[in-house]
Amino acid sequence: MENILNRSIIALGYSFVFLFCLFFDQVSFEILGLILSIIVLFEFVEITKLPKRTLIIGLLFYLILNFFIGENKVVSNVFLTISIAVNLFLMFSLLMKKSFRFSKVQNSFFLLSYLVLSLYFLFSIPTLSNSYNPLSILFLLVIIWSSDSAGYFFGIKYGKRKLMESVSPKKTVVGFVSGILSSIIVSIIFALIINFENIFELILIGISISFIGSIGDLIESKFKRQYAVKDSGKILKSHGGMYDRLDSLIFVAPFVYLLYNFQILLF
Repeated sequence: MENILNRSIIALGYSFVFLFCLFFDQVSFEILGLILSIIVLFEFVEITKLPKRTLIIGLLFYLILNFFIGENKVVSNVFLTISIAVNLFLMFSLLMKKSFRFSKVQNSFFLLSYLVLSLYFLFSIPTLSNSYNPLSILFLLVIIWSSDSAGYFFGIKYGKRKLMESVSPKKTVVGFVSGILSSIIVSIIFALIINFENIFELILIGISISFIGSIGDLIESKFKRQYAVKDSGKILKSHGGMYDRLDSLIFVAPFVYLLYNFQILLF
């Protein structure tokens, strides 16, 4: 009970900071994105035992994307294609139970193509329209956060059958299904609040986000399992590291960015 209370307090504090920066202004959110990206990349380098210079390369790539490439739609779409392709490869490898113990060169590639690109697209979602629009990423946040919370609490209380025990022993089928059901409820509420025209469409998108986010969570767990690491860090105490907290958002971000890019999802 104490652990659940501690996790809840940390989750609320983290969510408050995230939302405060998001709604305060664009600069605050971009600074938050840079800080969180630095922490996540550092944790991945530590997990996979990559040379520290890889972290510098990753940060430089992230800055180049933000300051020089973001305005170029053609180049941005090329990187979006690469990001989605790499994420699909990781998803396929996870489902086919392939080893995630890659070489240092391969892990360096994943640092750039999986993490850096996904982080860039995650924190670029509010700026996809002509003006800064916090609402565009809010739906993604509430779906992932509610799915994670429902999956954790119902999985702990009622979960018996494991989802992928070899990857993440604590994740259960009940927790996974609870996350999906939570995404449906949140999608309906969100659609009613903002008067979204097609509720059914938003529900399907919400379910997809929850499902893909769960895959992202398992992919991070797979990396940790391959390198015998329990948490990506200790910055959030009982929540582990920042990569532990952002894994689902990171993985699903390029897919949501794609929906906005082709105007399938608009707020």
